[in-house]
Amino acid sequence: MSAHHDVDELLVAYLDDQLERSQRHDLEQRLTRDPELAARLAFLAGSNLPFKTAFQPLLDEAPVQRLQAGLQTLLRPAPPRITRRRLMAAAIGFLALGVAGDRLFLQLNQPEENWRSLVAQYMALYTPETLAGNPPSPQELAAQLQYAGEQLSITLLPQQLVLTGATLKNARILAYDGKRIAQLTYIDGQYGPLALCIIQQPGEASAESERRMGMNLVYWSDNSHSFMLIGHNPPQQMNALATQLRQALAS
Repeated sequence: MSAHHDVDELLVAYLDDQLERSQRHDLEQRLTRDPELAARLAFLAGSNLPFKTAFQPLLDEAPVQRLQAGLQTLLRPAPPRITRRRLMAAAIGFLALGVAGDRLFLQLNQPEENWRSLVAQYMALYTPETLAGNPPSPQELAAQLQYAGEQLSITLLPQQLVLTGATLKNARILAYDGKRIAQLTYIDGQYGPLALCIIQQPGEASAESERRMGMNLVYWSDNSHSFMLIGHNPPQQMNALATQLRQALAS
C-alpha cells in the first residue's frame, strides 16, 4: 500500500504543480511509457466525479479518531498547501485499509459514466508527439489486435478498423476497476490523437454523443460490450466515423 500511496503523492504533486522541473520532466517521460501510471494520473485528475455523494457514507461511518491520527501522520512533513486532490489521495489510501471500502466502492463504481470520464482524462494527455513514429508492421498490428480481442472476448480485425484520414498506431490493454479496456489509438492527419475504446460490459445500443476534456465522444453498446470513439475531430465527423466502426464491428 505504501508504494501505491507514494505514487499517488507524486502524481498529486504533479497535478498541483509542486514538482521541480527535473522531477516533472522525468514523470512526464514515465507517463508516455507507462499506460497504467497515466491512467492513475487521469483518475486523480478527475474533477467531475460525484465525490460528495460517493464519500458521504465514509464520512457518516468513519472512525474519526483513527482518520485524524492517520491524516496527521500523512501530513507531518507539511506540504506548502493542502489541496482537494491531496485530500482525495489520502482518502484513497484509507480505502486501501478497508475503511467503509465496500460501500464507497459501490458508489464510485458507476461504469456507464466513469469509464468514459477516466478514458477522456487519459486521452487528454495525448499529443501528436505521443504517437509520433512509424506505425507497427501489419503483422505486429494484427498481433496486438488479436491479443486485445482475446482479453475482451471480441474479434478485432485490421480491415474492420480502417478509418478515413487516420492511421491506426497501436492496440493496448488498460485496466479500470478490475476490468480491461482495449484502447485502439489512431493519429488523424488533421485533428491529432483519436481512439476507439472497448470495455466488456453491455449498455444502451443507441449511439450517444457528448464532449469531455475538450474532446468529442460517441459511445454505443451491444449485448456484451460498450464502445467509445474519442478525439478532437468535429462532432459530425466523429458521428460518421463511429457509424463506420459500428457497422464494421457488427459484421
